[in-house]
Amino acid sequence: MRRLICMVGLGAGLIPLSAMAQSAEFVPQEYRIKIDDVDISEAPDIQIRATFLDKKALPVSPKKITGINVFADGDMVTGNPKISTLKDSDIPLDLAIIVPISQRFSERELDEMKNSLAHIIEQARDNDRVAGFFDDGRAINVAPLGASKEVTELLKSIKPQAQPSFLYSSLDKAIEEMSDPAKTRTPARRAIILVTDAFDTYTYRAADVQREIYDAYKRARENGIRIYVVMYKPFIRGLIPIFEGLSRKTGGTYRYADFPEQISKNIDFAWGEIYGELFVSFRHAGLREGQGVVYKLEAMREGGVSVTSEDFREVKIGELKFNWKLFGIVCGIIVAVLLVGLIVFLILRSRRKKQEEMEAAIEEQRIQEGIERGEICPKCRRTMMKDWKECMFCAREAAIEIDNAKAEKRAKALQDAEKKGIKLEGRICPVCNRTMMPQWKECLFCKAGIGFEGGAPKKGLAPLPGKKNAPEQDEGVRLCPVCKRPMKAHWTTCLYCEADTAAQKAAPVPEKKVAPPAPEGRICPDCGRPMKAHWEVCLYCEANKFRQ
Repeated sequence: MRRLICMVGLGAGLIPLSAMAQSAEFVPQEYRIKIDDVDISEAPDIQIRATFLDKKALPVSPKKITGINVFADGDMVTGNPKISTLKDSDIPLDLAIIVPISQRFSERELDEMKNSLAHIIEQARDNDRVAGFFDDGRAINVAPLGASKEVTELLKSIKPQAQPSFLYSSLDKAIEEMSDPAKTRTPARRAIILVTDAFDTYTYRAADVQREIYDAYKRARENGIRIYVVMYKPFIRGLIPIFEGLSRKTGGTYRYADFPEQISKNIDFAWGEIYGELFVSFRHAGLREGQGVVYKLEAMREGGVSVTSEDFREVKIGELKFNWKLFGIVCGIIVAVLLVGLIVFLILRSRRKKQEEMEAAIEEQRIQEGIERGEICPKCRRTMMKDWKECMFCAREAAIEIDNAKAEKRAKALQDAEKKGIKLEGRICPVCNRTMMPQWKECLFCKAGIGFEGGAPKKGLAPLPGKKNAPEQDEGVRLCPVCKRPMKAHWTTCLYCEADTAAQKAAPVPEKKVAPPAPEGRICPDCGRPMKAHWEVCLYCEANKFRQ
């Protein structure tokens, strides 16, 4: 009995001390920053979610932050990361509010909580969703995730019905609502604001409470739900560390209130932390897959206040993502430069083309004027000397082409004959490349002088007399008495029909007309080729002078 009295007295003495310890005005508050989470899914682009609070437990505005240094394994990674907040981003928010509306609270306390909750619900953005779980002492009134207006209407209309409380049932329903795959939004942030006095009608033993809280923590952690606890006059002080651990381990915060007005302030503080959460984004170069990294932040605000966070737990770097954004920017710059270069090239090319066309027109006009003056050959467009009466380039090239054509024709005839097994060596005239008969001793086409104006006879035969196209024979020409074909004066046998004319009376042979000698100097003394009368320079060997 004495022991019991001592314990009661000790407990009665500790209660004020605990209450005094939890009171905000007796606990020194300083600036503090903590890392909530590290997102490495887009590594080497890293994003750190952090909470930076001032002395009044309010989030520090990014405008008042003069700089943030990021450290990895004790070494500074960057001193100029990109800083933003959840409120300024387009990331949606799913928020659940758990508040006991029972007869254990006074009317004044209930009004304070309702006004504070209604105030923060009205600040929700258009893409945010809010759910409400209000315990009236008899049942849990639920407003599922949706428009904030419905939650506000339910909060104002609900009234306390009894004193019992269903704390853990409300917490289970809230986590279940926030974890529903059909309602989950991948980029959304999920949070729960829990206002409680740690009382549940059916669970009040420490072991049972610890089990319920552990199950809630495990489910919340798996689904990325952060729980912010606002504690008001717990009936069992020993449960405070359990609820404080629930909030800290899920990434939220724990606050204690002794008075109703402190409840509303702490709810506003929790709402400010959610919306004022810092997003510190930076690029960590040099990361490797499978590497373990421990990050830490150092924040500075106006007035030279510097706050350092504790080391966050080690994170393992998985597969590094390719920086498609930077790749796209580089490709865009290259394409833009190429397009500008192409446009400049086309402009310069058109100008150059016009200039070339103008120069070509001027050159063509110059050549035409030279042709009219006799200074340029109209055939090969080469410049002629003043004393030339015809282009020596064209004449020489024409003679060379004729000689080459004859040589090619002779070589081809020899090759064709060799393929057929016929030996034509000595049977093709080296001058006119025509085939000679075996018994011929000289070419009848180019040396016998039997060609006609209509062309040489085919296959080496002279045209027979009496044919339609046969030319008229001159008087006094020696004819074969058998085939009546012209014969040379020294022939004793007709080379056409092989008739022996020695025994026959030979036809009278006219006197051979001797061609007048070529004008003196009309034979090139260098190459021995005949020259035209008006040539002053041999067009074959290009001799500058000739001998008389």
